Amino acid sequence: MGTPSAAGRYRIDRLLGSGGFASVWLGHDAELDSPVAVKILADHWTLREDVRERFVREARLLRRVDSHRLVQVFDIGELDDGRPYFVMTYADRGTLEERLASGAPPLNEALRLTLEIAEAVRTLHERGIVHRDLKPSNVLIRSTPDGGDRIMLSDLGVARTGDRLSSLTLPAGSPGYMAPEQTQIDGAPDQRSDVYGLGALTYHLLTGEPPGERRRPPSAVRTTIPPSVDAVVLRAMEPDRDARWPTVAAFAEALARITSKIDTDPLARRGAVPRPRPGRRRILVISGGAAGAALAAVLAVAIGADTDGGGTATAGPSVQIADPRGRWLRTDAGIPPRYRGLIIKAGRWCDMEGLSPALIAAMLKAESGFDPALSDPGKDEYGIARWTPRVLVHWQPGGMSSPEPRPEDITPELSIPAMGRFLCYWGKDLANVPGDPALNLAAAYRSSARRVREANGVPPEFKPYTEKVRQNIQAFQP
Repeated sequence: MGTPSAAGRYRIDRLLGSGGFASVWLGHDAELDSPVAVKILADHWTLREDVRERFVREARLLRRVDSHRLVQVFDIGELDDGRPYFVMTYADRGTLEERLASGAPPLNEALRLTLEIAEAVRTLHERGIVHRDLKPSNVLIRSTPDGGDRIMLSDLGVARTGDRLSSLTLPAGSPGYMAPEQTQIDGAPDQRSDVYGLGALTYHLLTGEPPGERRRPPSAVRTTIPPSVDAVVLRAMEPDRDARWPTVAAFAEALARITSKIDTDPLARRGAVPRPRPGRRRILVISGGAAGAALAAVLAVAIGADTDGGGTATAGPSVQIADPRGRWLRTDAGIPPRYRGLIIKAGRWCDMEGLSPALIAAMLKAESGFDPALSDPGKDEYGIARWTPRVLVHWQPGGMSSPEPRPEDITPELSIPAMGRFLCYWGKDLANVPGDPALNLAAAYRSSARRVREANGVPPEFKPYTEKVRQNIQAFQP
């Protein structure tokens, strides 16, 4: 169906990002002389009525909430070729995931961001909506007229509303950030699922990395974090939802109370901080809410770090080159630049021994030679990561609540992150298996975690494959 030149009255200028189900484009509203983001359902999903319905439902939910704390929807329609689209706020400063690519922000900035995000989630809960997919790539950043930033939540594709919470609930969410009940069929997620997601997101902000299976206190990763902050965050991430904070507001209030006594950077006072240098970004400006006001009184404006970018599909600007300084992957090893962001994201999906961006890149090289159009009907394997559709359906966004992808639907944007989800889920079963943890993970991907456990390491028939992976890791590791 090709690249659209317009969506209704909105001129399409360039692609911002694409995912497994939709693409986001920078558009221009000529009547209001303003940039907008236009989200368009991918052409290969256009005839799937269930996917179309969910796409349109997301737009309606965002419009119903109509808050500056979320991306706002201004218009909806269909292209001439039948693809539905909706027009929303343009996040000109990208995503929180892109900012976190270079590590954790200063402690005061991390706390400020947490309370801003909590206010956005609370806005959803007040309207009977559970987000179910809180993670850095769904937190967008938009500039403000005074030169600051504000955050907006996005992506209500798997959100649950009050009229649906009593119906059968299928697994949905992103590993590392979703509550345990979200992995279960009919797990009946409620607001406490978002409390868990916000706790995991806060952990990432505080430490610079997603929480792992071990649930270490944030201070074990970053020693400047007070134990009182540990306690608030770990309670939010309790596996038993009855032990968590009962609401996001309760979590935010507890965090605001203890952090009101913390002054992590006394020189960085509002009005005394120099303007950001080119290529740097200021942190977000606190807006209303009791929890936000409590922290705003004591936390100072700080300067954010340069970002490497992750190339995610958002309403923000596209990232052309991920990890330009080669922190995660060598830049001269032949890894296609357009996949580097996806590979880094998958390789850092969770804190697991053996998992790394170099492993993901090495496996993709061994699986397909980075060929996104690979098709092997004899083995029922397709795409850059050689997924079988009936297996991929469990690891795609939304899990089995989304349709099983057809071979032509298995894009790199869908299949590479799914590798991270798969390895993080099954890798925990390999903790006590002897041998190289990375190669055990690779063998589990080719066979199963049970097969690797039974063989007490890489099964003999998969050793030629894992030897290729080993050599590729050496080539790609910085």
